[in-house]
Amino acid sequence: MRSPSRSYALTLDPSSGLPPLLHPSNHATLPLTLPPSKYPVIASPGDINSPVDPGIPGSPGPDGVPDLYTVDAQGQLIEYPYVQNRTDIWPPQYHFAPPQILGAVTNTSNHAWDLSDGAGSTAADTSGGLNATLSGAYNWTTDSGRGNVINFTGTTGYAATQSLAVDTSQGCTVSAWVKLTSSAANSTFVSQSDSAGNTNGLQLYYSSGAQAWAFGRHNDDTTSTSYTSVYGTHAVTGQWTHLVGVFDADAEQLSIYVNGHLAGTKTYSGTMWKAAGPLQIGRRLYQGAYGEYANAQISDVRTYPTALPPADAAARGDNPVAVQLD
Repeated sequence: MRSPSRSYALTLDPSSGLPPLLHPSNHATLPLTLPPSKYPVIASPGDINSPVDPGIPGSPGPDGVPDLYTVDAQGQLIEYPYVQNRTDIWPPQYHFAPPQILGAVTNTSNHAWDLSDGAGSTAADTSGGLNATLSGAYNWTTDSGRGNVINFTGTTGYAATQSLAVDTSQGCTVSAWVKLTSSAANSTFVSQSDSAGNTNGLQLYYSSGAQAWAFGRHNDDTTSTSYTSVYGTHAVTGQWTHLVGVFDADAEQLSIYVNGHLAGTKTYSGTMWKAAGPLQIGRRLYQGAYGEYANAQISDVRTYPTALPPADAAARGDNPVAVQLD
């Protein structure tokens, strides 16, 4: 829907027997601008979620008029409640109450490696077809709660794709379930390498220095030591932890979520640059060399080509569940 948004009446035209909907001159302009790039899905399925009539305080709902619903680029279902002006004029005047976020209705990850393959040297990407190849010291194991998972020993084990998973010059998100085996050294769970062989554009990891979960990125595509990291809660070994790292390019901010809670934010102090190399599961690239191999079990790695909104970033599991429309 491009600006301006419009509504069309469905009464019949006596001269043609057709609704004025088919006559472009018969419309009313809606005081609402929803750019299609940000709101790719827009619909008005009717009055399906009105608790009360906004025009009559205290009245029972529904109010008998349709509301507007959108799904934004992050998969959020948003309702714009229609407020009836109760004035019999033409063209009618339309007003909308402040929007309400009802939840997510779609999985917006562009890549997902659930790491439940259980055998072989391929970690299948169930979302985007960017499979990762396993190498070095790794083994498949079965966890009582998560089923098949990959186990890395902190030495040489990793999985790598053939190309990039997310554009790190734009907003992006990475998530993983991890079970840290040892806290003695840094462990990288997911990183996005550059193509020049210098460093990484994002890194979700355990920091032995801070003894905490962390999310960071190098400040530029060089061999310098300049990087920005945000640290979350104190890390523990031997238990599954859900980590989400969000890079908001517009706000120039890094955030980390731990087990459904925002655990830290930090302003990004570097430049906006794109790491165009392969995605790494279990290691990171720094000053031209790979290291910080994961000493952990890893499951369900996902990347998103946007900075997830808080409701989605805090979700533990596949997707937040949209509220039922009553």
